[in-house]
Amino acid sequence: MQHFHIFRRLGKITLTLLTCLLLAFALASVPGNSEMVEYDFPKIYILEGDLFVVTLSPPVENIQVYVKGSEMKDFSLLVLTNSSLAIPVLTGRISIVQLIPESTLTNLTMTFESNTTVKMVYGVLTNNYTYYRRVSSEYYTFSNGILAILQPQLTIPKGTSKITFILNRVGVKSSGGFFIELPPLATILPFAAAVAILAYLNGYVIVDSYYVSKREELSRSRKLDIVLLIVLSALVIYWLLNNFVKY
Repeated sequence: MQHFHIFRRLGKITLTLLTCLLLAFALASVPGNSEMVEYDFPKIYILEGDLFVVTLSPPVENIQVYVKGSEMKDFSLLVLTNSSLAIPVLTGRISIVQLIPESTLTNLTMTFESNTTVKMVYGVLTNNYTYYRRVSSEYYTFSNGILAILQPQLTIPKGTSKITFILNRVGVKSSGGFFIELPPLATILPFAAAVAILAYLNGYVIVDSYYVSKREELSRSRKLDIVLLIVLSALVIYWLLNNFVKY
């Protein structure tokens, strides 16, 4: 009889343990809000005074924004939880985060929750789109500037998400109210050398043709060759300017 009670007690203990294990497994199998998806964008260069913009469509919940600069300087931050932006890639209401960094290096971290997938589009509102042309092929013009869309655009799954941007502020030189960003010497020197070679080649052909015309009339084909050389040289310089010289 004593052995029976012992076995009965062991059975209750075993049943209790199995119930706890099954409950723990069930809770672990249910996706919760504690699981956080993280995204990092470590190298985003932004001109001094430009506005960094992040949009989330549709609007998200419990959005929290943290800004930390490398220097003890103020910054301008605006968070809109249910707004709109008139660009084709976004429809309906959206959440918007806008930041004008003042430090050389700024960490912008966002956390939020959503019950559905979220499309994230981010970019820079600027008056100098030429600077961003090397990283942006899509832009929209507004009355207060040009919104240069940066890549990649993300589709974020539902749940809790964390996005971190590292903004590198680039100084600009101003003259007469216009922003001028000087390209690096590593880019401008080869460009200048190519322009000098083309200028020398064109100058040599033109001067040589001038002296030839003193002795005899230039043929139509030679005149056409001179015009084609000048046009092709101009096209090459334009192509080099747009693809290698980064403002």
